[in-house]
Amino acid sequence: MEELEVRILTRKPKDFDERWSRWIQEIHDVENHIEIVSEEKTSFGKKLGFYYNSIANTKIFAILYLQELLDKPIVAYYHGHNSYIEEDHVIWHCLNLVNAGYSVLAIDMRFQSRMIKDDNKYLFSSYPSACFNITDLENCYHKRLNQDALKIIDIIRDPLCFKEIADLDIVVAGPSQGGGMSMMVAAMSDNPILCALSDIPSDCALKDRILGRYGKYGVIMDLIEDHPKLKDIIMNNQDYFDVVNMADQIDCPIMTSVGSVDEVCPPRFFYQAYKKITSKKELKIYEGYGHGGFEEIHLPLKLIFIKQMIKEKELV
Repeated sequence: MEELEVRILTRKPKDFDERWSRWIQEIHDVENHIEIVSEEKTSFGKKLGFYYNSIANTKIFAILYLQELLDKPIVAYYHGHNSYIEEDHVIWHCLNLVNAGYSVLAIDMRFQSRMIKDDNKYLFSSYPSACFNITDLENCYHKRLNQDALKIIDIIRDPLCFKEIADLDIVVAGPSQGGGMSMMVAAMSDNPILCALSDIPSDCALKDRILGRYGKYGVIMDLIEDHPKLKDIIMNNQDYFDVVNMADQIDCPIMTSVGSVDEVCPPRFFYQAYKKITSKKELKIYEGYGHGGFEEIHLPLKLIFIKQMIKEKELV
C-alpha cells in the first residue's frame, strides 16, 4: 500500500471533540419515537416499514427485516449515495444478511429518496443535497445525515421502539456512502458496536475529494466556483465530518474493502483513515476493480468475519 502516506488537506479542528459531544447529545435529546406504516409476514419472520424521529423535526424512513429466531446480532445498514432502501441492489445486500440469519435495519438517507418528511428550509437548495446549508455548520446537510445514522442506534437500543431487538448486539455495515457512515457510527456512537463492515468507504479526505471532484463531492466544487468567497468556510466545515478525523475513535473490530482502481472513492484517501484505526482491522484490496463489482466475492468473507467476532465476544 504505497498510498498509505499520501498527503491530504484534512486537519482536525480544535473544537472537534466538543462539537461532536454536543451533537451526540442532540441526537439523544430527540424522542425515540417510531411510526410503523407497513408490515408483512415473510419466510424469515416479518418486514416492517416505519418512520423514526430525527434531528430538526424530521422523520426518516427505515425498513426492519426482523427474524423470527433472534439468536444473532442485528445489522444497521447504510446505503450508497443517491440510492434508497427499496432499490434492487440495496435489497440484495440486505437479503444476503437476512438469509444468513441476521435481522437488518436499513435507513433511507435524507433527501436521497422520496420518503423523507423534512419541512426545513435550506440554503443552496438549488444544488444537490450535499450543498444544503453547507456554510452553516450547525445545520448543514452532512451534520444531519450523520446524526440520522447515529439516531437509528438509539432506536435499536430502545425497548419501547422494538423490544425484540433492544438487547441484540449491533453490527454496522454499508458500501460507499454507507461505508463511510458505518465507520462514522463505529467511531462516534456511545452505544457499543460489535463490529463494522465498511466497503469502498466514502467520506475520507473531504477537501481533497471536493477539489478533485471525486464522487458526490464534485457538486460542492460547482458551488464554490459559483460563490468563490465562500470557499474557506465550506472547506473548513468539511473537517468536522471527515472520517479521517474520527477513525482513531473506532474501538470495535472492522472489516473494510476497496477496489484498487476506484476513482469515485479513491483508496488512497480511505487509507488515511484506515491507518489511524487501532482496533482489530482487516482490509481486502480487490485488484483491478473500481467502485465495487466484487460484492459476491467479498460477501462470504464478511459473514465469516461477523461469526468470528461473535465467537470472540463469547470467549471474553
